[in-house]
Amino acid sequence: MHIHFSVYGHSFGQRLITQLYFEGDPLIARCPIAATIRNRSQLDTLVAPLDLNNSRPHDFLAYKFDIVLRGRRQTMFENKLEGM
Repeated sequence: MHIHFSVYGHSFGQRLITQLYFEGDPLIARCPIAATIRNRSQLDTLVAPLDLNNSRPHDFLAYKFDIVLRGRRQTMFENKLEGM
């Protein structure tokens, strides 16, 4: 399972599209979108780690996902090569 994000902002001139995967999801390896990302470190930027400090037993699991626009920890965007 994954969730798509569409990001707009004042500092870039286009819509950026990415997705979030959940740590431990065995279906990541079977996802055709994830399979297009050949660099494992780029794929890792799309996987939200489980946040046990904010999870509640018998209630819900929490995950942490930061969208990073620039720099070493930049999130992989589907359409980044189109004008960025």
